[in-house]
Amino acid sequence: MNSDFYNSLDKNDNLLDRLLLFTKGRKRAKGLPQVGHYGILESNDEVVDLGTSIDVLPLARRPKAIDMSNTVVVTVNYDFESDEFKRIVAQSLERKSHCMYGVSFLVYEMRSGRFLEFYCGTKSTRREAKNIYPFLPLTSADIRARRLEGVEPHGPMPVTFKVKLVTRGKFSLHVPKVAKCSTPFEPMPAPELIDAEIATFIGVL
Repeated sequence: MNSDFYNSLDKNDNLLDRLLLFTKGRKRAKGLPQVGHYGILESNDEVVDLGTSIDVLPLARRPKAIDMSNTVVVTVNYDFESDEFKRIVAQSLERKSHCMYGVSFLVYEMRSGRFLEFYCGTKSTRREAKNIYPFLPLTSADIRARRLEGVEPHGPMPVTFKVKLVTRGKFSLHVPKVAKCSTPFEPMPAPELIDAEIATFIGVL
């Protein structure tokens, strides 16, 4: 039997690896990339360093709130209309609350050839999240539901994630910046594989 089967047994089938921007405030550990670099988190001390500019294909989005105040049990909620989601949002406004909320994106990263989660759960990343929306797939049903005008249906469009250093007084922070991808995005993942990943990603809603 193919060894890939055995190697996959220690992974949660519904748990995507995370694409992160490593900021000045993030705790450093052996093996982590430089500050201001994107990376794929493999474990607490192992990250694939992708550098300061990456090309991704945004495929889907979902609301996500996280309460990490209990270090034993982390609470994750995807229903923005629920009382639990609203509680986490309110608590996130408190200093050192260990709570976050925002938009979780399913993306395909070209260099690694992997489907990943990119979570815009901080104030700075939530601001940039809206600039990712136009690159997501748009169906005729989406257009009708959102009552959009002057737009046509389209598939996912490649985007480049860059990094900007924001300085306010003595405080500085690296934040993501989105730009239209100017280079060919290839190879593209198979359409059936994209459909399967999207179905799994939004299936938690």
